Amino acid sequence: MNSKSYYKKKSLISIFIEMIVTIIIALFISVFFVSNVLTITQIKEQSMEATFVEDDRVIVNKTAYLIGSPFREDVVILDKVNNEKGIIINMINESKSIIANIKYRFTGNIEKNRLLKRVIALEGDIIDIREGYVYLNGKELEEDYVNNHTYPRYGLSYPVEVPQGKVFVLGDNREYSLDSRDFGFIDLEQIKGKVVFRVFPFSKFGKIN
Repeated sequence: MNSKSYYKKKSLISIFIEMIVTIIIALFISVFFVSNVLTITQIKEQSMEATFVEDDRVIVNKTAYLIGSPFREDVVILDKVNNEKGIIINMINESKSIIANIKYRFTGNIEKNRLLKRVIALEGDIIDIREGYVYLNGKELEEDYVNNHTYPRYGLSYPVEVPQGKVFVLGDNREYSLDSRDFGFIDLEQIKGKVVFRVFPFSKFGKIN
């Protein structure tokens, strides 16, 4: 092998290695961004109808609660269980979510480890559910976003005070929503982001109020 062909081969190897490294760095930055900053999420449940329906696409702000806590009526993405938190953990969980989304596209099946819900009550609030309506600190809530009446389930006894560091969440489609009535209060650490914008369908494009 002459020196010219040797250096040509070495140059091709260097270019190939550079491409691989560039792709890895780009993937790392992309996963970091969608797991810790902003991501577009496809709705895969009916529990927030008619506010959100299946196959809606929304933007989730992952930095919304880095400083501060959710407000009442915020629509949030949350984990069903209280997982560890951190940049690397977030990236691992987001990678799992991406794989789950790919599986969903091909099979239509998905493990619903993350839920879309509305924050109803914050720590220190007294929540009550009776006669089909929700009461917050003794006053009936005006919930024009609710699809049907609200009835208690076996998860909690009412009235009940929201503990420190917790929130009470419900789905807007109350009859078909798995929420705090079933699994109790949500730890603030379980909340992964705030839904801030809908990008699809285009007829509903806009900011989430």
